[in-house]
Amino acid sequence: MPAVLHRYTELLETCYANPASLHSLGLASEKILREASRQIRQSTGADASRLTMTSGGSESINLAIKGYLQANRRLPSRIITSAGEHAATREVLAFLEQQGYVIDRVALSRDGGVDLDRLAEALSQPAALLTLIHGSNETGAVNPIQPIVRLRNRLQPDLAIHLDSVQAFGKIPVRFDPSGIQMMSGSGHKLGAPKGSGWLLHRAKIRLTAQIHGGGQQNGLRGGTENPPLAAATALALQLSVETLTADEQKIRQLRQRFLDEIRRRSLPVQPLIPVEGVPQILAVTVPGLRAETLVQAMAARQVFISAGSACSSKKKRLVNEALQAAGLSAEQAMQTVRISFAGNNTDEEIMTAAKQLQNCLEQLIRV
Repeated sequence: MPAVLHRYTELLETCYANPASLHSLGLASEKILREASRQIRQSTGADASRLTMTSGGSESINLAIKGYLQANRRLPSRIITSAGEHAATREVLAFLEQQGYVIDRVALSRDGGVDLDRLAEALSQPAALLTLIHGSNETGAVNPIQPIVRLRNRLQPDLAIHLDSVQAFGKIPVRFDPSGIQMMSGSGHKLGAPKGSGWLLHRAKIRLTAQIHGGGQQNGLRGGTENPPLAAATALALQLSVETLTADEQKIRQLRQRFLDEIRRRSLPVQPLIPVEGVPQILAVTVPGLRAETLVQAMAARQVFISAGSACSSKKKRLVNEALQAAGLSAEQAMQTVRISFAGNNTDEEIMTAAKQLQNCLEQLIRV
């Protein structure tokens, strides 16, 4: 976003003092930091809640899950989650499993969200935390907040819920205070902010243990010198994304549908995975007989950039995509599935070019 870039570079030149310093430059930096915090809470509907700035979604998720469990050690040693989580959550829970926690991974339903009947069964037994992905980074499927909160309220009302909302903020309507959720993680670069920025929203009554210790910044929850220019750029990116959400969502759904119509018109051997309701920016498609990595590289050579699963884990040597298999794909199908992302600034011409280049790749690679 040009406005975000301008704000960031402008502050890099003028706002270089440590916001913890007591001199005038430090106080000016602190003011920018406070305003960014207020703006983020306002954009996320968290005016009555607390905000901790982080380096991104992964750190926010670590702070939420580990920080909550470490601060509440008397709770049961059982955590409820879904089988379709992002690697950041999966790896945190795998670590905790080695520490003696029991992880209950609830299956997904046909629409890609957590199976509510299975979740109700899981909630019938005491747990320390329920942590779920809000919008899937693999398929775009959205977990329904209100039905989940109603289940929790009926079956285990004191149970805290954490949502990995990295793929939700700025893409679907999210208001934290009225949601009934106790913690939500977000990431700035998903919205056009510089990489290395994120946040965790949490209720005032939620106790957390810091994961980064140092100078006691951010109410003792994250040590280290704070970055006002990055916080301000993140706040502006989030604000702009929320302000244009409705218009962007409608346009992106139209672009995604145009792409689907075009690949059908060309009779391409592509099988879309489309949740009934989901994040419109994400489209997962399976191409039988072709490994995802091969197609990603072939498309990149034609200046069309797609991905094979989550970019966060793409360089790890994983034999299977756990989230896609949890969504009902076989191991073979998961290895043949790519993710195509759409943005509000995409054009019809780019959509047509992507479909044409996809056809060219398939004709070359599998002789369509």
